[in-house]
Amino acid sequence: MILVINCGSTTLKFRIFDSELKELAGGLVDRLGQPRTRLDCQVGKKSERRTFAGGLTDQAAALSEVFSVLTEAGFETSDITSVGHRVVHGGEEFVRPTRLTREVLRRLRKYSRLAPLHNPANLAGIEAAAELLPDVEQVAVFDTAFFSTLPDYAFIYALPWEYYSRHGIRKYGFHGISHRYVSEEAARRLHKPLGRVNLITCHLGGGSSVTAIEGGQAVDTSMGFTPLQGLTMATRCGDIDPSIPLFMVDTLGLTVDEAHDVLNHDSGLKGLTGHADLREVLVQLGEGIGGFGSRRRPTKSELERSQVAVDKLCYDVARYIGSYTALLGRVDAVVFTGGVGENSASIRRRVMARLKLRPKLKTLVVPTNEELMIAREVKAVGVGV
Repeated sequence: MILVINCGSTTLKFRIFDSELKELAGGLVDRLGQPRTRLDCQVGKKSERRTFAGGLTDQAAALSEVFSVLTEAGFETSDITSVGHRVVHGGEEFVRPTRLTREVLRRLRKYSRLAPLHNPANLAGIEAAAELLPDVEQVAVFDTAFFSTLPDYAFIYALPWEYYSRHGIRKYGFHGISHRYVSEEAARRLHKPLGRVNLITCHLGGGSSVTAIEGGQAVDTSMGFTPLQGLTMATRCGDIDPSIPLFMVDTLGLTVDEAHDVLNHDSGLKGLTGHADLREVLVQLGEGIGGFGSRRRPTKSELERSQVAVDKLCYDVARYIGSYTALLGRVDAVVFTGGVGENSASIRRRVMARLKLRPKLKTLVVPTNEELMIAREVKAVGVGV
């Protein structure tokens, strides 16, 4: 069996696949490091939820509880032959699935400074799995690897050359595992070989990105050196004038850390409307969404801000689609995925309505499956199978 682990700072997603990549079990640990940590597990048609009133402190504690639930459901940890991990940032060094050794882990740690919100949690998951399954080989699959095919003129920033050559400052791109999975699935739906399709894939969720894919390979993407660049997101600002953070520090008196927090955690939809959840914003605009009812009538100002926020988000997505369409020349399909991309028909409709292209672009909705993509990569490496 292949165990796939996708660790965030407060979450741990897991899936178990058999040798034919059929999913046998999966689930989520949520609210790590907080009271009332929740573990949801699905085995076949049977689901179970456990709540830990005192909380689970870290990824190691979470994974230990996951194994406990799986053992009670009839799984034996001794049947796990390999573990695949999502690692957000592998820099230019790690461009394909990599067997994890102490030396690889040592080299990986330096990328935590480039993805401080993600890589430390990914590494914590790796260390937890290594402790609990010491004899099982582990493989890292990198979000940034899919973008190793970007041409230099697309990934370079027009800064002094040594910023790139000495410090690695360049566009890396993120959500690569998702973009790769949906591109392969889109090619299958289009009945074309992956190497012959041109796609624009839109991963829209709390974090969002758009990728141009030519002949099955990524040639540009909206996120950059960090996941802050690109589209308006739930709490991230996306593309802004680079002088704005300097103004925030020099003129508004914010510290560098405070400016970082504003741009990453208090901007985007949250900054414009007070709501990080797009569903809350759409409800204010009168859209009916199950489980999201407005408790009071929004003020005129709230309505205006909500409208601007949705218009801004959809404009950004359309702007990237239009730009990439011009660069690709031929686009077989625009692919929507992610929590918003898959589930919000109104956002897809608003995005496509902003494009004045003729003929209209074909659209596909493809649910992403990063865990299955990681399992495929592990199997392709030939570890433990």
